[in-house]
Amino acid sequence: MKDERIPLANEQKEIMQEFYSIAPTQVLFNKAERDKIWEQAKRRNSDIDLQNLKKICPAFEHQIRKSLESGKNIQSAVFSECVYAQTLANMLKLDYFVIHSEDPTFLPSRVQKLIESYSLVPRYVYSTKDKQRMLIQAGSCAGSDSALITVINLVIYTIEFKEPGARTSDPNLPKYSEDGKIKITNEFLKKYPQFEAMLNEKRDLNFLDNIGHNIDDFSKKSIKIAVSNNYAKKYADVICTEDINGYFVMMPTNQVHLWADLEGEIRPSGRNHSKVWTPNALRRVMSQYKPVITGETVKLEKDKLEVRKARGSNGKISGYKITPLFFIYTKKCKDDGKYISFNLNDVQQQIPSIAGKVFFKKLRYEEVKSYYHKLF
Repeated sequence: MKDERIPLANEQKEIMQEFYSIAPTQVLFNKAERDKIWEQAKRRNSDIDLQNLKKICPAFEHQIRKSLESGKNIQSAVFSECVYAQTLANMLKLDYFVIHSEDPTFLPSRVQKLIESYSLVPRYVYSTKDKQRMLIQAGSCAGSDSALITVINLVIYTIEFKEPGARTSDPNLPKYSEDGKIKITNEFLKKYPQFEAMLNEKRDLNFLDNIGHNIDDFSKKSIKIAVSNNYAKKYADVICTEDINGYFVMMPTNQVHLWADLEGEIRPSGRNHSKVWTPNALRRVMSQYKPVITGETVKLEKDKLEVRKARGSNGKISGYKITPLFFIYTKKCKDDGKYISFNLNDVQQQIPSIAGKVFFKKLRYEEVKSYYHKLF
């Protein structure tokens, strides 16, 4: 019977052959362990053993230290990228670690220029002591998470790190008008062409009719395009993640659908927000609270509103939700105990977003290795 498997590109074949020639390796900290440390970091917990972390995974320790010094929280995905990069570096015996911002001249100029052409912004470098081979961990929404480079001949393999459940990308959608109807602009499609099929399926979507509800009923075909083409745009050759037993796994980016459950989602209330751009819609939804409006000042009963809590703030109230689409920060309110009053111009509106998602729920290292063994 003819083998219908998708062939590997040369770069995919070379890096995967090397990866699977190394003994199976568990990630340095599994997802549960990373989440525990992440929660401690968010709480500014002084019990974190930074010295030990620095020995095991220096990038991990550096991210926590920066967070403690700046007071800003870190995304859990960044923790995972640090752990995955260090795990891969250990497997490849890249024993020399450099924080790029502290030693920007460590990278040879031609390597710097090469990775810039891939839209990569270096964060950390894992290298052999002779600087002949490097894994460069990067940060950029336009590029992949890292690049493995053989310096002498500039052979490059680009790598994306993904948690067992993750979004492949999550861009803001264009802002809709007062009628609430989704906007699909040429500018957005040029920047994020992988989402065109998903968006075409939702041309009649009205965000104001879907307040508090995410939209996820997309065809399998459109979701597959959104996930696979996302990595093609980023020039990523392979994806690395962890299996159900914590073992590090590598797979081709264009074949992720063979190993993961894929989902698509539009969120009317995305991660980001801005000043209200549909003031008439805001006034309509506020009417349910029987507000007292004097010019641009609004007075609402506080108990009728859902509270908004800041991430990593130990439950501190940061604002009040008028609906899932609109909210006001507490610092912009006057609070007399029963009522809050605020200026309409200070209300924030959630920006809608679209995403492709991958879930490696049943992934096993041995099954992936066995599947690709014939292609090496």
